Amino acid sequence: MAITFYYNNSKIQIFKIFSDTLRGVIHMHSHAKNGYEIHLIDSGSGTLEMPNTQYKLSKNVLYITGPNIPHKQISDLENPMHELCIYLKISTHDKDDAIAFFTSQPFWIGKSNSHVRNIFKKIIEENEKNQLWKDNILSSLAIGLITEMARLYSPKNTSSQVSLPYDDLNESRSWILDQLLTDNDIHTTLNDLANQMGVCKRQAERIIKDYYGSSFKKLRYEAKMAMAATLLEQKKISIEECAAQCGYASSSSFVSAFKKKYKTTPKKYRESN
Repeated sequence: MAITFYYNNSKIQIFKIFSDTLRGVIHMHSHAKNGYEIHLIDSGSGTLEMPNTQYKLSKNVLYITGPNIPHKQISDLENPMHELCIYLKISTHDKDDAIAFFTSQPFWIGKSNSHVRNIFKKIIEENEKNQLWKDNILSSLAIGLITEMARLYSPKNTSSQVSLPYDDLNESRSWILDQLLTDNDIHTTLNDLANQMGVCKRQAERIIKDYYGSSFKKLRYEAKMAMAATLLEQKKISIEECAAQCGYASSSSFVSAFKKKYKTTPKKYRESN
């Protein structure tokens, strides 16, 4: 889906709305600039992992992951999380106070209030109805959600991180990138991305560099290593199986890549976790 609308000169796009039970692990990933994913845990429990910290997730926890914020979600096997989620792209966000305040937080986590939960559930319901003027209603509800979330942010807690400047690139291309680069299919190639975006490989590499500040090769390497770490932590997989699932043709090349990232061997990593 892709709903585009304007509010006080801010361009807002809704690319994803879903309500689902998460089972297993959503591997470490981040979103492109101007991308904001809002998560509400409706039931169950789990863990949100970031490079230097972890957060326990439980019913009514609300969190937002903005541009270039690496994060991994682990759902509890015995009590899996049911999550409500909406993915937005917001550009030209300095013309409206609420939107500017919302986008000032690349990351925020806390308890939701009844207003946020009610709006979130109305968004899910409206999206599932698929009735007349659905886009209009969803646009209005999205503004309400952004405003209510901005109210949750205390000025004293405003992040010191500065939002990235907006370049008028094709937002739909960045959405494709977010989807393909966070997909658990680590066999996605640069040519696959280029075909999805309708550009040549060289243009695709430039777009990736612009949105993520990194090359496709490095992003794919980081994704493979994040997957490898998760698999090894489960301790139910051999090194050979882990190498194959992460897209390596041989165990030796996998071990070498893993040592470069984690400064230890896969075997020792598994034993220490």
